[in-house]
Amino acid sequence: MTLFRQMGFKIVLIFSTSAFALQIEAPPEITEQISTYVREAGAEGKNAILEARVIKNTHCNAFALKLMDKHSGKTIKEVESCFADLPNATLQNVVLKVLGQPKVNAENSQLGENAKTALIGVGFVAAGLLLYYSNPPKPVYGTPKLSEVQK
Repeated sequence: MTLFRQMGFKIVLIFSTSAFALQIEAPPEITEQISTYVREAGAEGKNAILEARVIKNTHCNAFALKLMDKHSGKTIKEVESCFADLPNATLQNVVLKVLGQPKVNAENSQLGENAKTALIGVGFVAAGLLLYYSNPPKPVYGTPKLSEVQK
């Protein structure tokens, strides 16, 4: 009897998760990337439709994403972003932005690599100075005394 109850619970769980899944409508060449970024954001269970388009103009190629409510069809959020050199990073940022989780990639970070290295170096120097001056070493002059050797 308990096996039957467990099976029934699993079936209800499967139907409930499939009923509230994010539906992705996108061109076939970017559908897999979008689903990966949606899984990364943890938004697979949203009850919405994510519509994606690739816009090719003479000025800029862009990704246009629209998040719509599944029942009413109203637009929740719409984001459009141009890409030039890094289309995958741009697509990831646009997907995370439309899902409400803005994330900046390392390529677009505001703090450069040299500045990060300099800050880490300053931290090590400061820690070393604090350790050195908190307990300065005792100078050793000549040979140890006979009384210290016997101990």
